[in-house]
Amino acid sequence: MTAPGHTPGMSMPATRPVPAPEAPAAPRRPFAGRPVLRRVVFVIGYEALSVLCTVLVLGALLGHGGGESTLTAILLSTVATLWNYVWNTAYEAWERRFGAGGRGPLARAVHALGYEGGVLVFTIPLVALMLGVGLLEAVMIEGGLLVFFLVFTVVYTWAFDRLFGLPESAA
Repeated sequence: MTAPGHTPGMSMPATRPVPAPEAPAAPRRPFAGRPVLRRVVFVIGYEALSVLCTVLVLGALLGHGGGESTLTAILLSTVATLWNYVWNTAYEAWERRFGAGGRGPLARAVHALGYEGGVLVFTIPLVALMLGVGLLEAVMIEGGLLVFFLVFTVVYTWAFDRLFGLPESAA
């Protein structure tokens, strides 16, 4: 029996199954499975930029000398670094516990407010001591820095998440 449309004596082309297109591989997140490394890289970048901004603000805008503003910025950064690690660890635990499905504007605002509020508790007395100012002036200096760093924290965290992906707790 011959296939319809087949002329006897001519060979039929072999039919081969067409392979299914492969699904594109999911992009590998640089810190997948390594939340501690992700936090360390996050904090190093954040604090390096923070020291630079703080030195500029204290030196150029408020008139505190280069050495005084640099030492104060480094001490503030050290305190903020420790708090940043503690805060991000706690925040990501909260995300896991409550099954966060991403980080929208409200979650980012809560994250930034929690971080900045916590860091103020530690840094106001430090600013007063290092710059030789009263607590009220230290609150005003920290208030100005707070406004800047609230925006900076939201922007930095958003940019970091865009570059490196969300942490597993929010992915």
